[in-house]
Parts: sequence; structure tokens; C-alpha cells
Amino acid sequence: MSVSHAVTDVVTNRSGKVDLGRVTALAEMFGQVSDPRKSKGVRHPLAAVLTVLTMALLCGARDFRQAADRVAELPQPLLAAAGARRHPVLGIRIPPGRDTLRRLTASIDATVMDRLICTWLNTLLDAHPGTGLALDGKTVRNTHPGTGLDVQLFSAMRHDNAVVVAQVQVPADTTEVTQIATLLDPIDITGMTITADAAHPSRDTAAYLLKRDAGYVFTVKGNRPGLLTAITDRLPSAVPTLAAATHTEHRNGHRITRTIWTAPADGVDYPGAAQVFRIRRDTYDPDGQRVSKHITHGVTSLTCTATEIAAHVRGHWGIENRIHWVRDVLLGEDAHHAYLGNTAHTMAALRNLALALIRLAGHTRIKQIMERHHADKMLIPALLKAVN
Repeated sequence: MSVSHAVTDVVTNRSGKVDLGRVTALAEMFGQVSDPRKSKGVRHPLAAVLTVLTMALLCGARDFRQAADRVAELPQPLLAAAGARRHPVLGIRIPPGRDTLRRLTASIDATVMDRLICTWLNTLLDAHPGTGLALDGKTVRNTHPGTGLDVQLFSAMRHDNAVVVAQVQVPADTTEVTQIATLLDPIDITGMTITADAAHPSRDTAAYLLKRDAGYVFTVKGNRPGLLTAITDRLPSAVPTLAAATHTEHRNGHRITRTIWTAPADGVDYPGAAQVFRIRRDTYDPDGQRVSKHITHGVTSLTCTATEIAAHVRGHWGIENRIHWVRDVLLGEDAHHAYLGNTAHTMAALRNLALALIRLAGHTRIKQIMERHHADKMLIPALLKAVN
């Protein structure tokens, strides 16, 4: 490992040359976040704190104690590239401690930082016509214990790469349904297909998406009785011979069969409605016994095939399985009890960023990659360089 304390773009370790330019670029991005502290007495630059905290999350840190431990283990070149404070006498880089990490995540403007991260991630992504964008909310537990006012975040995730490209905190006096424009206004959704669960198929939401030149695929349940009745009245009987498409897969020893029926949305009083659909999912155990049956109805503005509609509906649930589940189970979001101020929103945004960096580098085994980074933190620059 290079022993120089100067900030350089490339250092050499036992594995060869390591390019630190992307670590510095990450710190420069965070440099656009306003520091809420008074300038007098500031020891650790805010951009450096957010950068090393992101690297700690890339190493699987679940709380501030683990994050502080991971940050303390960062090699000097990574601390230097992140812009960490230099000791005035020894010249070495000093990592921020647990209390600094906790205080700053609670006090910065999480809304601004989240928007900055999402904007930066959007610059890394190519837009493809028809790309699915899943909308869903998540309540962060233990943020306000006993009050029933836990922080709720509303996110938009790309189906193709599972990257969160927009996220906002839902005001306590409303619901995510009212935040569609707030969430999507900052990003270009032209040509995208917006998917959402049964909480969202309001006329206002459909009209907004059509105005933005985006399509939609919405599931519909009993909370929209008139629309649900109009959908079911137009669909053919749920018999296999009338199905538009059927798909079977084997997963974890079970056989899962998905069958979809479609019909034109003629006469359905809903903005932009082109087709209505019914999807039935049957799950069978290894002995061939059916263990579950689930039926979903919906409406879409798309004039595509039944197979494509089914793919959008299935892709929508990636926001639960590939984002919310990972944040909860691998990164301990709901188990974290240190949520004060803006901490819940700030940490969710940084967790989204860490997951996006891993996925954009081409990795799918999130836990394995985090364990590798924890074991050898000089692998982090290679991950960042691989991000497309």
C-alpha cells in the first residue's frame, strides 16, 4: 500500500493499481449538500462524512456503531480520496466517529440530499422506451415509537436495474397517493410505464401520467369498486381456454403458474384506459398440491401483448423484494432505533445509493459483495469504477 498521505487518483497495493477517482467524484457530489453546522469548530467535512458512511454501507453496516467501525477500518487512501480531516501533526487522515455520523445524518436536509443522489444516479442510466417504473411507499419502523407517526417514504424504482431514481418523504397529514407529482416532477418519465399497487389508480394520477407522456399499469381492488366492476364486466370467464397467455416457472421446489386474461377497455370510464386484465397465480408444492391462489385485476393504457402486461405487473414487485426487503433484512432499516431528526430519510437515501452502486456495477448477490468489501475495503474503488 502506498504510504503517501497526499490525495492522488491512483495508489498501489498488493493487488496492483487502485483508481480512487470515483471515490473523489462521490465526495464531490456530496459536496453540493449544505452543511447545517456553524463553520467555527467544524472538524469533519460534511461531504467526507457522507462519503465514508456510504462506503460503510457498501460494507454492510446496519447501524451507527457498525458504520463507525467500518469507517475506522478504511485505509488511508480511501479516507484521503473522501476528503477526510487530516491530523495537524501526524498528517494522517482521521475518520469521523459514531456521534458525528449520527448527528449529521439527523441534521442535514434529507430531501435535498435524496434529490441530489437520485439526480446523480439518473445521469448514469440510459432511458429506454417502455421501461417500467415502480411506485411504492415504505414506513420506516421505530422512527417515532408509540405515536403512530413513523416516517413514510415514497419511492420510484426502475424495473430493469432495481435503482431508486426518486424518493420523497410523505407529510404526516397525508398519504403517498397525494405525492405522485412531488415524486415524479423532478425526473423525465417520457415513454416510461408507471406501475403501482391498488392504492394509486385514481383518475388524477392517470391524467397526470398521460400529461407527462407516460403509460401506466395499475392493479385495482375493492377500494375502487366502480372501476373494479367495470374491469370484471369486460373480461372473459377465467377458464384456461380463454386465457391470453400462461407462464409456468419452478422456484424453491414449487411450481408457479401465472395465467392472464385481457380485454379491450371499451366503455371503461378511466383516463387513457386501453386494456383491462386479470392475472391468476397458482402455486403448487413438490407433490403437485395447490398451496395458494391469488387473483389480480387491473387496467392499463398500453396497447401491448398480454405477456408484456404480466411482465410489468411482476416487475412492479421488485420494489418490495429488491429494495425494501434488502434495506430491512440486510441493512437493518426497521431494526434501527437511532432515528432522530432527518435520520430515517437520510439513511434510506444512502442505503438506496449503496444498493444502486452495487447493482449498476453488475452484481446481484448483495450480501456476498458487502461481505467482500468488509473483508477488503480497497475493493470499493473497483466497484465504483465498474458503475456504468
